[in-house]
Order: sequence, then C-alpha cells, then structure tokens
Amino acid sequence: MHKFLITGLIPLTFFWTNPNFAKSLDGLYFSEKLATENGFLILGIEIFTEKGKSFYNAQELRYQKSRGWEEVLFLGKVTTEGQDLILVPEACQIRATDTWGKKMALLRRFDCDHLEFRLGQPSPGQFSISESLLGTMKQVSLPFVLEHSAGSPVAVHFDGLKTAEEGIWGFHLNGLGGKLPEKSWSLSKRSWEPFQGYKTSPGFQFYRWKRSFSN
Repeated sequence: MHKFLITGLIPLTFFWTNPNFAKSLDGLYFSEKLATENGFLILGIEIFTEKGKSFYNAQELRYQKSRGWEEVLFLGKVTTEGQDLILVPEACQIRATDTWGKKMALLRRFDCDHLEFRLGQPSPGQFSISESLLGTMKQVSLPFVLEHSAGSPVAVHFDGLKTAEEGIWGFHLNGLGGKLPEKSWSLSKRSWEPFQGYKTSPGFQFYRWKRSFSN
C-alpha cells in the first residue's frame, strides 16, 4: 500500500497581477525526477486565476541520503514579462522528516520576496523554469503539464530509491482519509480518466481526488 506525504498549503492574500496572459497557462507543471549529488528532487508548480488575479504555489520534494526528506513550499504572485511568466514568491518555508511517510515538521521559514523565477516556453508546448526553488539546478524542464482546477488534490506517483519506498506526493492532499483517487491522468491523451487502480508501469503517474472542505 502506498504511503502518503501530506501537504497543506496556507491560503494567502496577494496583490496585483496581470491575469490575461497567465490564465491561458493555468494548470499543474511537474519536472521529472532529477538526480542530485546525494539524491533527487521533484519540482511542481500550480498556476491558477481567482477573481481576475493570477497566483502560484510551487513545491519541491527533495531526498538526500544524509538528511532524509525535505519539502520546499513557495507561494506568490504571477506577473508577465514579454512571453514569460514571472513567479514572485511572498511566503516560503521548508518542512522535513527523516523517514518517508511520517508527517513533515516545519524546519524554517525564510524571506524570499527578493527572488523571482521565470517560466517560459523554449519551444512551442515545452515549458521550463529558470531554476529549482533552492537554486540546485538551472533551466529545469517541466515536461508534465496537467489540466487542473485550483485547490483540487493532485499527486504524482514516483518510484523511490532502494532506501525509500515508492511514494505519492503533490498538491492539497490534506484530509484524504485513505480515499482512492477519482481520476488518473492519461499521458498519451492528455486528459483525466476514471481511476481504475494504481498503475505499475515505470515513470510518473498522476492522480486526482475529489476536493474536500478539509483541504
């Protein structure tokens, strides 16, 4: 049975954005599992528009053999510059645990409003962000782009290392109560389909649950 890493994002109020360009790019963006010197990271970005304003949540799951698991959380506003989206963080924190499946504890909050990340399309339909959240990698490709409703619980299923079990990790997963997903993302059809069991094929799989009031 899969173990779940539960992530709760704190709602914040943001200021001016330019929604016209960003709204067409609302959705979820994920990197592949990217190897680092001592482990790996996975980067996910949620872009959404509410009441004519555009915002984002960014999350980075990090595994290091010597430190265990960390989750970096950024929340902020979206502006534009030319054909790129500029992601400006306004609240940032890191959570951590030494064992997969245990609840992550707040490690620290830090000032981040001096940072910005550029989300662009190097070629049509191909997205990348200027760097990972802690700057470990530059020009991170985001090959997985999912249709998404803001606040819906969505997770990526990934294979772990030999020292860690496979896991499910993602956005707005609080309050699932062990419930099975409602939908699975078809990578070939680029659409959500009824859930018919967890897939065992290699690579990323994506799942969506019904939104609950506890998220």
